[in-house]
Formats: sequence, C-alpha cells, structure tokens
Amino acid sequence: MNSEVLSYRAMPLSAIQKGAIGQFAFLAAALVTGRGQIEVYTPAADNEGRDAEVRRHLRRLAGIGIQVKIAFSRSKTGGRRNYLAVTFSIKKTRIRNDPRLWYFIGLYDERELRLQDPVFLIPSAVLHRLARRGTSSRGIEFDVVANLSPSSRDQWSPYRIALADLGKRLLEIIDQAPLSTSSEVSRFPVDELLLSRPMTGGTRQLRTAPTDQKYDLIRNAVLTRTSLSAWYEGHLRLFSPFILGSKAGDPHVLAYQFGGTSHKKLAPDGSTENWRCLRLSELTEVNVLPGMWHAPRRGRSFQHCVDQVDVTAGRPPSAAHRLRRAA
Repeated sequence: MNSEVLSYRAMPLSAIQKGAIGQFAFLAAALVTGRGQIEVYTPAADNEGRDAEVRRHLRRLAGIGIQVKIAFSRSKTGGRRNYLAVTFSIKKTRIRNDPRLWYFIGLYDERELRLQDPVFLIPSAVLHRLARRGTSSRGIEFDVVANLSPSSRDQWSPYRIALADLGKRLLEIIDQAPLSTSSEVSRFPVDELLLSRPMTGGTRQLRTAPTDQKYDLIRNAVLTRTSLSAWYEGHLRLFSPFILGSKAGDPHVLAYQFGGTSHKKLAPDGSTENWRCLRLSELTEVNVLPGMWHAPRRGRSFQHCVDQVDVTAGRPPSAAHRLRRAA
C-alpha cells in the first residue's frame, strides 16, 4: 500500500493574517499585564476603526478603543536596523480624532512568537497629525517610524512604554478619558470655559481661561519636575515646565521644549534656543509624560515670561541667575 506524504511548504503571511496575529497578541498582552483589572474584547464589526475595546473590570464607566498596527521586522533607517515602521491607509470618512481612540504600535517576533519591547500607545489625534504622509486611491496614507532605542527622543518617544507596563498605562488612559466620544477633536477643550473681556471701542472678544484642574496639573508638574505634552497654537509640544505664574495677571508657564513642533524650528536638545513662553489659556490636551525631564545647558540670561512667580522647578530665579528670554 502506498502511503501519501503531505509536504510542508512555507508561505508568507498575508496582511489579514498579520493583522489577526497582532490583534490577538495585543489582547493577550493587555490581559496579562492588566493583572485582573482589565476587560478587553474585539468588536463584532470593526466599523469605527477599533480592533479592541478596553475597560476596567466590573466597572460601568466607558472604556477606550484600540487600533492595532504591528510590524513583523525591524526597519533600517540611517544605517541602523533599530526602527519600528508601519504604513497604512484609512479612508477619509473613517478617520476619527476621538480622545477615546488610541493606536497600539508594536513589533512581533515570529521566531519567539511574541511582541517585543518597547511598544507604543498613541492618541488618535496625535498619530493622525504627525504620521500623515499624503493621499492615495486607498485614502489617507500614514507612516509611523519610531526609534526603538531607550535613549531616543524622537516625536514618538513620549508614547513609548515597556510591554510589561501596557496594562498599567491602559488603566491610566481609561481613568483620564472623557465620558463621551466625538468624531472630531473638540473645538474647545473640555477643561476650559469661555470668558468675555471688554475691548476698546465697545467691541468684545472671547478668550479661553484655564480652570483650576489644568493649572493644578501644570503646577504639580513643575514641582515634581515632570514633563508634559500639549497642543499650543496648532503645534504638539513636548516640554518640561520650569516656572509657573502670571504675566500682567494672565497665567503663563516658562517651559523648555524638547520635542514636537513649533513655529520656530527646534534646536538640538540642550540648546538654550528652545525656551518657550506659553499662555495657559491656549494650552489644550495637556498630558503628563512620566519619567521625563529635559533642561538646557547652563547659562546666565534673563526671562520675561513670568512677572509674578507661583512655583519653580528648582531654586527661584534671581538677578544673578535667570533664564534666557523665551521665544
């Protein structure tokens, strides 16, 4: 009797298969690192760009949505193969800048059959702005190229986390997320209110003023030397706040910007050219960047950002030692 022998021939994984692997790898990692405090599941129909829904275990509060994007090999950039690169497209009508929608970006090792360190959790509004590369017949094209080195300080580094900390970070995001979703970023942040101020000539102009919650968050960041991320004048800025107070009665913070973008191109990290004077009423989507602090090289100069100091990240500035004037 002749026996039939089935031969095994390796075939490359399809995009759909890779997507499924990444999705289930995220689900497993979130459950394991959540230590019993996380519920995570996949929607029956992915009509809103959400591969997973995550919430606190046995809590009725709304959870967050996760879109998973996985690379299966490191990318070679600048002569070194230590980058994670994912490229994808989204139809324009399906793009959602929702504060409760985040992207999980990771690297999957086919030999070890697991996700590799580090991974990235990025707000949808941030990714859609920073990773956008153009349009095609498939929709809007996005390209995320993140340095995997622990010492890197590129635009994605504020969202880099150790895989073991995934559950902890997901719980932090859930607790800080707003209770309702939105298809677009709010015109005015939820932590601000509108005030009117009379102007000369009988006209009135609307301006935004910070509530105590935002001021307290920034104040605590100054005292604990913790960096922040925020939107300011159309730019995502990553900065370390040094002096908080007011200028002519209007709350301001003198900050050292080390990442993101600005009207003026940032100099190399450590340069005294990267001081920024920021008006609190115009800072939106302020978030803490734990474990990060950046400062310029020492130098003797003056600051004109704050005239009434509330708190400083160190000894108060004096006439003999002040910070350079902020840009």
